[in-house]
Amino acid sequence: MEQEALAPASPARIPRLVVAGGVFMISYFLARHGMHAWAPVSHWDIAVMSMPLLVFFWLVWEVQRVLRHIDELQRRIHLEALALAFLTVLLALMGLGLIEETPKGRITLPFRDMWFALLPLYGICYLAARRHYR
Repeated sequence: MEQEALAPASPARIPRLVVAGGVFMISYFLARHGMHAWAPVSHWDIAVMSMPLLVFFWLVWEVQRVLRHIDELQRRIHLEALALAFLTVLLALMGLGLIEETPKGRITLPFRDMWFALLPLYGICYLAARRHYR
């Protein structure tokens, strides 16, 4: 019964989600490379920069399609994991902002790549939320 309640999403929908995630990552790195290597003129730089954002909307749409077809317990687990991850990111950004205000606290982190840290953070929060419902 427990395995049935924690069943993953339909296997037919997972490949589309993986493809959307892969296309997003490729478009992100192409846009970053394009901005530095090609140095497009002013109106094309906005188009190059917007490419991964549009692909990300497709990824979000695919995630929504997967979430619509899972059971209610899995939806609650994902919602709790998302809420925990959001609050953790809020705490981290608040802490980084406060560190930056100290006299010796200038941070030289590349904030444009900070979102990579959110993927494992969501995974950790998902495991914590799933453990809560077992």
